[in-house]
Amino acid sequence: MSYEEKNTWAFGAIAPVGYVVYLVLAYLAGSGPLDAETYVWPMVWAIVGAITAGILAGIVIGMAGARRVDRRDKEIGWLGSRVGNSFIAIGGVAALILCFIEAPHVYIANVLYLCFVLAAMLQAATKLAAYRRGF
Repeated sequence: MSYEEKNTWAFGAIAPVGYVVYLVLAYLAGSGPLDAETYVWPMVWAIVGAITAGILAGIVIGMAGARRVDRRDKEIGWLGSRVGNSFIAIGGVAALILCFIEAPHVYIANVLYLCFVLAAMLQAATKLAAYRRGF
């Protein structure tokens, strides 16, 4: 298994775990996961925690073996990015629609964060399918 594939497994696991941690923290901090008064800091901590976990996972995976990236890894990375970015675009459009109807900030932030997580999961799934089934 290549360095890039191992990293993809790590990031594919970190994204949904980070979102679940956010939902739990937001629920414990407020009166529900979409509490307009208390969602900000749980979201910030979940995002910072997921970024930190991703960096640490990359360091540990890099220390465990050689980091050689070949052409196939690059092409799989590009494919995963193109597919994953579709959810980023969907999240942006959804946030715009919520802005147009003057929805509360809590809904806009949660839609954006959810779409970022779904984009990361879709990107990881696409890359892993390309590694496992061929490209």
